[in-house]
Amino acid sequence: MGIDPRIWQAIVAGAFLALGWIVNGWQNRREAARRRHERLRDSHRALYAEIGTNLDALGGPDVLEAHETTMVARMESEPDFVPFVPSERPMPVFEGLVEHVHILPRVTIDPIVAYYSQMQAVTALVQDMRGPAFASLSAERRIAIYRDYIGMKTQAFLYGDYALHLIASFAEGGKSAAEKTAARLSSRDADPSGR
Repeated sequence: MGIDPRIWQAIVAGAFLALGWIVNGWQNRREAARRRHERLRDSHRALYAEIGTNLDALGGPDVLEAHETTMVARMESEPDFVPFVPSERPMPVFEGLVEHVHILPRVTIDPIVAYYSQMQAVTALVQDMRGPAFASLSAERRIAIYRDYIGMKTQAFLYGDYALHLIASFAEGGKSAAEKTAARLSSRDADPSGR
């Protein structure tokens, strides 16, 4: 006596149903991974553009140092001179991504957050420097604060440049390439010869 054909039908139907769940789950995970990768790529591109634009405006450490030298010389020769400090640019890309920043990989998120944190500190200092309290300080104190301001902008440039290198490496070769770039840049910065 064989197995009832209805039982075979139930077994076959159950097998197809289970296979369908497995295939559907695999496709859903693959689609979710594709969407995450796409969001990550788009976020990196947008941050790269925003940071790059800001770094172009800063000009680099040499430009900032030359500007500081010129401005401090004027502040020293004209004790009543109070430099005009422009407001910092808004950061709409980063501000829009803050609640989703967790999609970024650790290798790039740390330098990106360091850059934007530094820029927020610069923005806060600029607000103080644009107020009447700064203008009422002694020339020596205004000079010291101005030097701090340029130093903070220089550090922001370095953080941003580092972040751009890691984002570019990640885009070209993924996490391992970005980690290699981070290790190379860290060892170069630790070596006084710059090699």
